[in-house]
Amino acid sequence: MFFFHKTEVIPQALAAYKWRLPQELQVSLKKSADGGYIAFVDNVPGCVTQAETGQDLFTQVNDALYTYYEIPESYQPYMPIFLPPENVRSELNIHIPEKYLKTNAFVLTAN
Repeated sequence: MFFFHKTEVIPQALAAYKWRLPQELQVSLKKSADGGYIAFVDNVPGCVTQAETGQDLFTQVNDALYTYYEIPESYQPYMPIFLPPENVRSELNIHIPEKYLKTNAFVLTAN
């Protein structure tokens, strides 16, 4: 017999996971030699990611942070989304979906 298990989000655990994340980030962006981008999260030691496009970079930075802080996948939709500042979005042609702009997001500072 199979049982379908819905993963329950426990409010106390959610608060603990949110507490793990930094309140702000310093991200250095570099163009990769192969044409993509590399993002170094300067205030999170060893947190580095890369992507082919600016749009993918937005997703990859968030994924790298969730992986670094061991945030379970079932809790990630409830976690803060880290957004690049407007000038970086236009420079790298990053389109942020409207649903993320309406959240309580933290804003990255990019060097």
